[in-house]
Parts: sequence; C-alpha cells; structure tokens
Amino acid sequence: MRKYLLASAASLGLMVAASGAAHAQAAKAPAPGQIVVHLNGLLNDQINMIGATGDNVQGGNKLNPIGMAGFLRLYPGFDATTENGIEYGVAAELRTTYSSAGVGIHESTAGTSGVTGLAIRRAYAYIGTPQTGFVRFGQTDGIWWLLSTGEYYNFGDGNLWNSDGGVGSSVPNQDHPSGLFTSSGVLYTTNKIVYISPDVAGFKAGFDFEPNSNGFKEGESCSLTTDCATLSSAAGGAGNARRKNTVTGGLEYSSEFSGTGVTLAVDYLHAAPIGVSSGGVTATGYTFNGYKSMGIAEFSGQVKYAGFTLGANVKTGQVNDGYTFLLPGQRDLLFYEVTGIYDFGPYTVGAYYFNQQSAGAYTLGSSYGRTATNYGIAVGANYALSKNLGLYATYLYGHRHQAGYNFISNSATVATGYDNVQSQAFSLGAALKW
Repeated sequence: MRKYLLASAASLGLMVAASGAAHAQAAKAPAPGQIVVHLNGLLNDQINMIGATGDNVQGGNKLNPIGMAGFLRLYPGFDATTENGIEYGVAAELRTTYSSAGVGIHESTAGTSGVTGLAIRRAYAYIGTPQTGFVRFGQTDGIWWLLSTGEYYNFGDGNLWNSDGGVGSSVPNQDHPSGLFTSSGVLYTTNKIVYISPDVAGFKAGFDFEPNSNGFKEGESCSLTTDCATLSSAAGGAGNARRKNTVTGGLEYSSEFSGTGVTLAVDYLHAAPIGVSSGGVTATGYTFNGYKSMGIAEFSGQVKYAGFTLGANVKTGQVNDGYTFLLPGQRDLLFYEVTGIYDFGPYTVGAYYFNQQSAGAYTLGSSYGRTATNYGIAVGANYALSKNLGLYATYLYGHRHQAGYNFISNSATVATGYDNVQSQAFSLGAALKW
C-alpha cells in the first residue's frame, strides 16, 4: 500500500532565493512505494530606501525615497518512487501578482487596484532514475539554468538586480540596469520538455525543446490571430520577444580537488522569431526587415573552498536586452558577472558585479549610440536565526548609458544627463520559509 508523508520543514533549510525549483528531481528520493507531499512557502517583507536619476522628473511626479515591498510564494507538489525504483513528481510555484498602486484590497475585481492574488509561475512534472537521467515537462526551468552556475540568489534579499521581487523591483524602470541573467521569467515560465543525463564521472549533459514561448493555457484557444500559441508567421510579425522552436543544450562538470569544489558549464540557446508573412510592411507603412534568429552561448564556473564561493558567468551572442531578438544592423550582446560569497555559521555575506554591452534602443540609421552599457553592483548580508527564519540587508548600485537616448522619457528627446542615469537602493528585511 502506498504511504503518504508530509515533508518536514526541518529539511528545507533557509534560502532567501527567487525559487526553490532549481533541481532536476527530489534532493532525496522517497522509499519505494512512498509519496512525499509538499506545501512549502516563502514570505518576504522589507523596508526600502531608493534614490535614482528619474525619481522626481517623470511627468512632475516625485517618488518617496522610503517604501516597503514584499511577496508570498507557495511551492506545492510531491515526490514519489514506484515499487521498481522510478522517481517521479510534480513541483509548482505560485506567486503574488503585480498590480497598479492604490488602496489595498483583498481580492481582484475589475477596474480596481491593489493586491490581485496568486498566479502560476512554474508547474512541471519529472520522471526518471539516477541511472537513466530525468525528464521534466511543463512550465519549468530549462538547461540554460539547470546546467549552469556562477549566478546566485542566496544572499541579500535573494533577488538583487534580477528583480524577481525584492528591492530591485522597486527601482524606477528607467533607472534599472538591464542584465541578461540566467534565471529569467521569459525562459522558465514557458512549456517545454527537458532531459538531464545521469552523472558520469562528474559530467552531466542535457537538452530541452520549447516549440512556442507560451506557458500553460496561453494561446491554447486559436482563432488564427497573433494570440495563437502555435503562430508561425504573422502579417506584421509578432514583436521582438515571441520565440518559436527554442532549443538549448548544455554540459556541466563537477568535481572536488583537495577539498576545493569546482564546477564548469557551457550552454547554447537557439530560437527563431515569429516570421513576417505579408511582404514586411506593417499597418503604419513601416518596412519591417525581420528579426534575426537568437543564438546565445553561456560559459560559467564556480570554485568553493572553506565557506568561500567564487563564481563567474559570461553570455554572448545574437540577442538584445531581456532575451529579445535583434534587427539587422544591431550589435551582438556581451554579459559577464562575477560573484563572491562567504558562509560562516549562521551568517552569509556576498557581492557581485555585472556588466552588459548590448544594442539597446539603437536601430540601423538611428541617432542613438550603437552600444547600450548597463552595469550593477549588489552587496548583501544574511543572518539565519533558524532554518526557517532569516534577516537580511541589501545594497544595490546601478548605471545605464546610451549616447543620445533619453532613458527618462524613453525617446531621443535629449535632456541633459538623461542618456546617463544611475540608481542606488538599500533594504532591510526578513524572510520566513517553510
């Protein structure tokens, strides 16, 4: 008879992170015939202090430098093992959704502002064994994240400049530096199939396939419009973000030498844009040249020794900010990040620096500089009062520059200094994870 167990909170630990969904299978498989049910969660709340170039010039509005931000995330699911040793399960992530500012309310109603409830961020199943490897299918992280390293979320508020929550999300968009981070919602919220091989002498390989850049129930009802999930081409294209036939492959090597842990990984992501089917002219008469295919290489590594972690992550290829497609004449992107973390007892301190050179707003023949430069610094400190309760402090500094481009108005109307903007943010908060 199958036995049902409830996961112990003591086994979860405290990790102030964007998601607990970075494993290909359960960290510890249940015994044959058992199923372990999870209903885990994370509540994060913090007080923020923010200063930015555009915090008092946008349409006459001025921002309060002090505010609060927070979120609730739930991780329901289960892990199980069949009588003959096959591991399988389901994992999901539910998040509080974004909404316009206003008087707080307790439910979502049309035309109102405030708290709007929960949305599915991840939802996937897995099946396999340590000897044959594991298959994932659903709305999930792919190889781009699962077989990579050098990008971390276990210090500070757990989000930093990735802005998957935390103080970075509260920095005005115009002043927020752009980075091609590995953990990105435009990649892990899509429906895909993923395979990760067994560990062979420290090596793991994997690949994934995503036919359309849609999550569950997105574009499922098709009436031959641009809302269709299976769209292949459209009269004016479908924008610079919608992908088709995304394929990712990766290889990772991990080992330990004289007490020093080493991990190295290489990944490659390729995707095609939705094509143009009417001669390349939009409704406004603009001649559309068509987006180039997306091709990105990722090289990453980490070294761990005596509580220290040093990581690096480099990405380069035919892509623009936010994993969007390039037009002809736009430059390729280069992103690199270097991180150092030290864990000692209940304390963690960490810092990183990232730099991105991309096409940004430049298009062929425009008056903007050909390169947009974004860089950011993140510093964080954490104290775990227990495995389920932690306090943290986060400091962020960000800078953006593209000659001739006004970041505050998002246009070429140059106002002195607004093609060169910066921001700083500091926060104190608490995270409770179960």
